[in-house]
Amino acid sequence: MKKLMTVIYTTLLVLTLAACGNEGDGGSGEDEALQIHTTVFPLKSFAEQIGGDTVDVETIYPNGVDVHSYEPTQKEMIDFAGGDLFLYTTDEFDPVAEKIKNAVADHSNFYAAGGVISEDDFMAMHEGHDHGDEGHDHDEEGHEHGSEDPHIWLDPMFSLQMAESIKDRLVEMNPEQEALYTENFETLADDIEDIDAEFKSITETPVRDTIYISHESLGYLAGRYHFNQVGITGMNNQEPSQQELVEIIENVEAQDAPYILYEQNLTSRIADTIRRETDTEPLEFHNLSVLTDRDPDDATYQSLMRENIQVIDRALNE
Repeated sequence: MKKLMTVIYTTLLVLTLAACGNEGDGGSGEDEALQIHTTVFPLKSFAEQIGGDTVDVETIYPNGVDVHSYEPTQKEMIDFAGGDLFLYTTDEFDPVAEKIKNAVADHSNFYAAGGVISEDDFMAMHEGHDHGDEGHDHDEEGHEHGSEDPHIWLDPMFSLQMAESIKDRLVEMNPEQEALYTENFETLADDIEDIDAEFKSITETPVRDTIYISHESLGYLAGRYHFNQVGITGMNNQEPSQQELVEIIENVEAQDAPYILYEQNLTSRIADTIRRETDTEPLEFHNLSVLTDRDPDDATYQSLMRENIQVIDRALNE
């Protein structure tokens, strides 16, 4: 029965996609907005700001979802395939995009905005910082640090490269709007460069050099701006052993760290335990992978990153 249902779903998917393709051939007007789907929120924000009224952009993720465990339905994948462009970070860091690509075959235009970032740049960020987790290596098991950290958008310079690649793709698809896309990108680029300068300012001579966070997501920020992160759970939510938990508590107390950072879409009972044991305060860090219902409707990459600057500043300098 399960095999039969799979065949039925696959057949319906192919037929629906073919119908979508025929409708597209039947002629949407030249002035119609490009229909774009994205994975993580920063890609949506970049595409909207660069494309303006010429694009209609939606992220595939519901508000507040844990992107590590998100599974799109067959119907959702059909909807995603109906657009003009599907933006994701990279094949390595965005496995859900690979799943959708496999399901919809050639019926949509997939583009890896992070494909322009060189391996040397990735490795420089990986080698440019210490995780600050002496005796705390549960997150080293099963994968190589820096090679599977998907949070590349938290590095402003990586985001700048992705935004420019999105601009270039939009120009290819809609060349008559090149002047608009270029102007909008330059405005966005100025904002991102300002964010980079602000991060450099607060990390130039910090009071402390280590940040404790509920889930390891600060690797690229730490590498770019030369501080250490200790993720209480690992990249794939691996929990620390009892010994590692004790060591984290001892290190927090020894370093007199005032805060534990929590992410907007994740909960952590282990972080709660450490916070109670160390009498630290919680601070919310926005990893930008998805918005939540608490975020304003007009939130942008820049607005959320400026909030993160204040959070990192408090964690390192108060």
